[in-house]
Amino acid sequence: MAKDPVTTAADMMWHAYLETLPTSMRQRTYFEACQFGAGRVMADQLAHLVLDGIKTATSDLIWHMEWNQKPMWDVGDEHVLLDGSWRPVCVFRTTQLETKRFCDVDAAFAYDYGEGTRTLVWWREHVYAWYASQCREMGVEPTQEMPLLCERFEVVYAPGRVAAI
Repeated sequence: MAKDPVTTAADMMWHAYLETLPTSMRQRTYFEACQFGAGRVMADQLAHLVLDGIKTATSDLIWHMEWNQKPMWDVGDEHVLLDGSWRPVCVFRTTQLETKRFCDVDAAFAYDYGEGTRTLVWWREHVYAWYASQCREMGVEPTQEMPLLCERFEVVYAPGRVAAI
């Protein structure tokens, strides 16, 4: 069975990344190829924020993950980030995972989320709307106590990107 072009491109990015590592570290696999956000424009914007080192955190609604039967990943797992055209742009590694209620997310996490004004006020308004939409899709009432998987990450491979000085 032939692989789809997204998987093939993600695999190529992954193998290019592995070539930068010592031989003893090349026998690993990435957890997933993924996009941040929804839709081409948003995925492109968020990919740029990641590449620019502005977005170093994200979150998932645990109820939505369970509803979609999405498996859990661990600290240290690596992922291929895709842009809005489903092209791989970098490899990132999960550095921290924490389950928190929506209402318990703090200003530091909102800042690291890297979106909007990077304030907790902005984060609560916009991210709540995002998760409320997912709740409606599942037929669940959104609440301030919704469980989130809060993730911090670092880019470990971004070909063609020049590091900021």
